[in-house]
Amino acid sequence: MKILIVDDSALDRKLLTRILQKAQIQNEILQAEDGEQGLHMLATNFKDICVVLLDWQMPKMNGIEVLEGIAKVPAVADVPVIMVTASGTDENKKLAYSVNPKLAGYIVKPYKPEQMVEVVKRFLK
Repeated sequence: MKILIVDDSALDRKLLTRILQKAQIQNEILQAEDGEQGLHMLATNFKDICVVLLDWQMPKMNGIEVLEGIAKVPAVADVPVIMVTASGTDENKKLAYSVNPKLAGYIVKPYKPEQMVEVVKRFLK
């Protein structure tokens, strides 16, 4: 099973990939640089994706718009999504969970690598 990282920051995608690899997570990692690309990758690979790590603030389509898109499509709605964002206010968390009540987690940047690994491992197959 694959992990999909959706984040406009190449540095953040690289950091997440390194954290997961250093934790000996062997799953293939797919990367999307914006929400549109992320939704497309999820739509075409959803049977092989065990978890999505999703940034909030991105060009073209932000994380909330991606969550809305995921929630509307029954085939992909059950893929676990973890928001990984600098938007850590209670208001933003409530918004994310209201848009997609199936949201699997909400991690605020900066985060500890151990925290990321612990959350991701719950969804690995």
